[in-house]
Amino acid sequence: MDPNQNIIELQENIADDKENQTNNNEPTKIPVKTNIEEIKEHKPGIQLTHILLITLIVLVTAGIIVLIVFLTKNEQKEENKEENGGQQETPEGKIPMIIDVDEGGDDMIAYLLANNSKKYDILGITTVSAAYTLDNVTKVWLGFLEYMNFDAKVYRGEDHPLVRNTTPEVFFHEYNMTFPPTNKTIENISAVDFMVNTIKNSEKKITLFLLAPLTNFAKALQKDGSIRSNIKEIIIMGGTKADGNMPFNPKAEYNIYQDSDAANIVFNCGIKIKVLGTDVTHKTEFDDARYEKYKNYNTRSANLTYNVMKGTFYTWNDNYVHDPVTVIYHINNNVIKLKDYYSYINTTNPDVNGTDYGTMNFLEPSDVLKANIQYSESIDIDLYWETFDKLVQSY
Repeated sequence: MDPNQNIIELQENIADDKENQTNNNEPTKIPVKTNIEEIKEHKPGIQLTHILLITLIVLVTAGIIVLIVFLTKNEQKEENKEENGGQQETPEGKIPMIIDVDEGGDDMIAYLLANNSKKYDILGITTVSAAYTLDNVTKVWLGFLEYMNFDAKVYRGEDHPLVRNTTPEVFFHEYNMTFPPTNKTIENISAVDFMVNTIKNSEKKITLFLLAPLTNFAKALQKDGSIRSNIKEIIIMGGTKADGNMPFNPKAEYNIYQDSDAANIVFNCGIKIKVLGTDVTHKTEFDDARYEKYKNYNTRSANLTYNVMKGTFYTWNDNYVHDPVTVIYHINNNVIKLKDYYSYINTTNPDVNGTDYGTMNFLEPSDVLKANIQYSESIDIDLYWETFDKLVQSY
């Protein structure tokens, strides 16, 4: 075939189309392919708007899940907080503390005030007794925790002083109440080992509340003196200037007297210690009106305070609340005024009537004798009871 023939025919067809368009006065319609498969070849798999919509749905769904988990955890924390009497499990920003105690009911009140304040992460309770059988002391603390519904660990400490030979008495403190049976048990390691391990390995520096004879902490220092570098503060209930309570030495106070050798070790450990003595604690005496007020508060803490202090009155014929002074002072430093002293304790002739064993000596600090304690000089008793009352009513 002649190629030129094709060209001639194409030109004739175009001419005919133009003539027809002119005659019909209508535009020529050019067919358009509508094959769906060809269109898909030129279209992206998923449009950008679809991607954004799917992403938004995923993010919203994830946000809802996170919110539900957060609210559930908060609800669980609140339940745990209620079950533990307000003490949270792993609190952020709280002060890690160890509380060293004997059999006294005022030790228990100090503990519940610390717990109720929500200020402390109470790492453990260490028991000690130089005068009474430690098994009884520990049993009382487990019963107390059961009654208060507190979840705390108890570590059995020393049952005799560092140097003195004592024979602990079988002694049951009268608490004017019976603690319920409990399945709680003491921990497997000793109080001294617990102190050393906990202080040494803590990410935060530890605050110690020492409300009993100082044997446990003195032995911890003897075992590993390096723990001093990870202690933030030491607050002691003990000692006196002029208002003692021991029969062999009326110038001495019980906690210092029971193990004066331990007290000298602690006083000279290189940390300036806050010592709150009977010169201020003997100003915290209950009266009948306060007993009745706590009875009427109708909180678990107030009920325990009422009964324990009534029992203390029956046992000792006094209404002092010595140990809570340490916690209340630490919560509000304006309650007690302290003064720097260099202090040491007499450790000769123990258990001899008329001896100076257990007497604290107070010397003004100098270039030679640096202050090793801060001792309680005065107390704002109204502020003390105001703080005490708030904490007792809170749980």
